[in-house]
Amino acid sequence: MIPKYYILLALVIPSMLFSQDYYWYGHKKVSLIPTDKKYVVIKNVDTDTATNVVEYASNNQYTDSTNLSWNIISQAEFNHLDQSTLLYSAPSYINPDNNEIFVSHYFYVKLKNVNDSDILQDFAYRNNVKIEYQSTFLPLWYVLSCLNTDRNALEMANHFYESGFFEFAEPDFISKEDESCSTNDPLYGLQWNLMNSGQYGTEYIGIDINYSGVSQLIPENTDIVVAVVDEGIQLNHPDLSANMLDTGFDAETRSSPSVCYGSHGTNCAGIIGAISNNGIGISGIFNGKLMSISTKLKNDTLSTFKRAESIVYATEHGADVISNSWMSRIRLSAIDEAIKYALSQGRNGLGCVVVFASGNSGYKEILYPGDVSDSIIVVGGISPCGERKSPASCDKNKNWSGSNFGDKLDVVAPCTSIYTTNLMTLSTSGYCSFSGTSAACPHVAAIAGLILSVNPTLTCKQVADIIETTAREVGNYDYDLHPNRPNGRWHREMGYGLVDAYAAVLAAKTKYIQNHTYQSGSVIVENYPEIIAGYDVTDNKPYGNVILEAGSDVTYSATEQVVLKPGFHAKAGSNLHIKVDIPTTTQSTTASAPQRIAQKSLSAPIGDTRQTDEVATINSFENIESEVIVSTSIYTISGQLIQTISGGQHSAAHLPNGLYILQHRMSDGSMRSEKIANNK
Repeated sequence: MIPKYYILLALVIPSMLFSQDYYWYGHKKVSLIPTDKKYVVIKNVDTDTATNVVEYASNNQYTDSTNLSWNIISQAEFNHLDQSTLLYSAPSYINPDNNEIFVSHYFYVKLKNVNDSDILQDFAYRNNVKIEYQSTFLPLWYVLSCLNTDRNALEMANHFYESGFFEFAEPDFISKEDESCSTNDPLYGLQWNLMNSGQYGTEYIGIDINYSGVSQLIPENTDIVVAVVDEGIQLNHPDLSANMLDTGFDAETRSSPSVCYGSHGTNCAGIIGAISNNGIGISGIFNGKLMSISTKLKNDTLSTFKRAESIVYATEHGADVISNSWMSRIRLSAIDEAIKYALSQGRNGLGCVVVFASGNSGYKEILYPGDVSDSIIVVGGISPCGERKSPASCDKNKNWSGSNFGDKLDVVAPCTSIYTTNLMTLSTSGYCSFSGTSAACPHVAAIAGLILSVNPTLTCKQVADIIETTAREVGNYDYDLHPNRPNGRWHREMGYGLVDAYAAVLAAKTKYIQNHTYQSGSVIVENYPEIIAGYDVTDNKPYGNVILEAGSDVTYSATEQVVLKPGFHAKAGSNLHIKVDIPTTTQSTTASAPQRIAQKSLSAPIGDTRQTDEVATINSFENIESEVIVSTSIYTISGQLIQTISGGQHSAAHLPNGLYILQHRMSDGSMRSEKIANNK
């Protein structure tokens, strides 16, 4: 019996006689506009002949992993090319993003299921194309070559996809890549990104990531791993080596160790993890582990696919955070798949934190792949003056078009004149000034590492939420609420604002429970160093009551403390269990309503905290409304005491317009709080 795909093959082949000015990406047809340039693969020839056909390679031929020589040439050069040297040619195109792209001699095929490999082998044989290899990291994906065919890789990819037997088939495009997004430590004073002391004017003091004091919040040692997918990190750099994880991975050879294809990866790594307090160089942000994954972020065959494999490798080899200071002019389903795999399957299902730079072209849109998923943290760049980096910003660096922005932008970080590590060679000192959103991205990757070092149980979404909610509004921008932006006020050029390392780590150590009612049944809240339930009366934070209904059984389990703030209500018939693991001892308190929380805990001023071991029992507040008010303390929304008034019901009507907290002391010793909006 003739296999059904043979019959379909006979029907599909004639269609290849027509124009192939399109390709399939994500099951959608993408139109292309042809140009007069060509991608060619030539036999190994003498230097003079090679020079005549080279356009972009600085009078040097490109070579791929199989040492085939390839070039990009004009139509005029092609017409004069010795055809006996030609192994392959394909046209170039302009894609919908207005980028010039070239069809290499490779294409990619993804099987629908693992048992379809025999279909692929037979299909490849009948079309005279070679299966180069099956991806180790994306096992349903295969790389194929069509050197010996009379059809180019674009035509072949379309043919394979339109057969209906394969999930995806996409050509290997190459482009003149914007390969990266860049253009007691003695250099610490130059690191305005960590401590802006007015290097660009005293009015800009504090325009930094608020790094000071972070070391007091984090453990001395951590196993959290930040993977840097880039050109590779210099493994023996004296300011990095102690933080490097093993030997890394080279995506080009699919083997270890990682190698350096340029300085860009080492630049990014220094911002993240240069060793602090070692008496040399600079101070990094995150004193955890660095994983070096090297790949050519350049105009090269299979470059895009190797980045996809790099992300999967990082995910499967223990990366908690993946930092990506690169973009691609080529959209590829394998990259989309790799990113979504990292976000959903990394860290045993909690998800790797994936961070991408926004891009350096100044566009009002985020560059691919930063726009693949809303779960990616996309980072734009700012100057030392708190403005979106542009040629007109105060740093006076006009060598690049500025930080990209738009609907997908999440936060911003410092991105210009950032002192960091560089390749240490005979001609370089091992340090340099680094600019671009390539420099902004590692700041956020490092902060994600800090967050996970104090609370490794957080999901990637929770990490992103913390980074976004703790970001500071800087610059003269009209931040505002947006329906698809739930973590605060946002602006298209600044996202939620400038990342704040100290605030983010502090938030990661704390679980705020607000505006929540526990119904009947058992609930356990754990894996946070600190738990705060009830009103949180601080700037830019929500506030609200926490209620335990009758029949609820709630356990708060923390490693440092549990704080029950005014606004915590336990109704009769509810149970609360508080467990705190303190070094050397374990404190455990179980309370059942109706009893009483120790007055010392609830009578503390707004914003104060008490150690959990001071919380003895829990009280029912069902009848608190009928109790007599002994006194009322009036606080600002930030917790500053204005005045205390004895007796009766009082208000804030005599005070200026604004929000206030009234804290009433009741005749039974309990406290009741309420928020008042005074609008005269």
